[in-house]
Amino acid sequence: MAKTCFTAAMASIVSEHIMTKSQVGFIVAAFYIIYAPLQMLGGVFADKYDPEKLIIIGLIGSSLSNLIVFINQNYYVVLCVWIFNAIIQFGLYPSVFKIISSQIVSTDRKSSAYLFSFSSTAGLILSYAVAAAVPRWYYNFAISAAALFALAAVLIVLTAVMKPYMKPDVPQETDKNGKREPEMKVSSIKVFSESGFIFLTVISLLISAVGNSVKTLSSTRLMETYEKVSPGMGNVLNILVVGTSIVALVSAKAFIYPRIIKSAPTGVFVMLIVTLAASAVLLFNNIGIVTSVISMCVISGSYSIIWLFMNYCNLRFAKFAKSGTAAGTLNMSASMGFVLSTYGVAKVADSFDWNAVTWLYVAMLSLSVILSALMLPLWRRFKRKYFVKNQATLVT
Repeated sequence: MAKTCFTAAMASIVSEHIMTKSQVGFIVAAFYIIYAPLQMLGGVFADKYDPEKLIIIGLIGSSLSNLIVFINQNYYVVLCVWIFNAIIQFGLYPSVFKIISSQIVSTDRKSSAYLFSFSSTAGLILSYAVAAAVPRWYYNFAISAAALFALAAVLIVLTAVMKPYMKPDVPQETDKNGKREPEMKVSSIKVFSESGFIFLTVISLLISAVGNSVKTLSSTRLMETYEKVSPGMGNVLNILVVGTSIVALVSAKAFIYPRIIKSAPTGVFVMLIVTLAASAVLLFNNIGIVTSVISMCVISGSYSIIWLFMNYCNLRFAKFAKSGTAAGTLNMSASMGFVLSTYGVAKVADSFDWNAVTWLYVAMLSLSVILSALMLPLWRRFKRKYFVKNQATLVT
């Protein structure tokens, strides 16, 4: 929610002539340009150091950043503060995933990764809801500052009270005699290359560019494509597109995984094909608005399911004490994809037309499907090599 404050408040900021659209866009882009590469470093830190401390640092630092924006709306002050916000959050996301994948009870880890997948969409919806409710745009940042500080305080208390009583959980992998297996000491380069995770990193960038641009640009696309769609109606339809992500995640657990699809990388491959097919539908010039909205909803929902499957893949690397690094790396590439969607896709729309944007979607998704297909045999060999001893406890 805190990261999308500027996006949600853009209309009010521009209407009050506080900043131009390009200035707000540059602030958002500057955040992600700094934030993205630091996620890999944050993942390494989360694997080596106390993730709770990294989360607390990120929460307090982000709270202060939001508070300063609430107090002072000078463009250059806000830009510098938001860059600091990106830096101070370097270890927050991967540390949360490190706790999910390595510290909580092993039987709860997959369910926690599933619930974690709702956070991005829920935060985006919440930020727009708050922006619509508050009388002035900068109140968004006051609310975010208070919420982040409260979360930091709660985490500090919980850590102090509960951590002395916590006991190590039995690892999921055991040898043939039922004895615990320690975390395997394998280099990140070796384990990520053997598993095909490198392909997953590129897929994360490409699908993030497609998925985020559909979520953020749907209202504009529909308004400019169909004469009967007003800006207000476009925003309502855009909420429908974003909200589909929640429905898709619920459906994925209830009907798709693990009932139909048994492996997370296979799930990524299948949902990429579904996303590609939905994007191809948008290439037809004479389709009605209902078909367009349905196609966008399918793309948005499929993107959320793909990200869920990627989180399941990240759980695998807890065995090597690399789950934080894996989560940080994928978040890095997804953040770069967000920058690409914010500027690259919007630039194509301005320079050409929405049909050119759709062709760009098709090209990026086609490459993603190819990379996903290349990953599948590598992932199977990776599982046989490192997880064959205890197939009953496999999480993906």
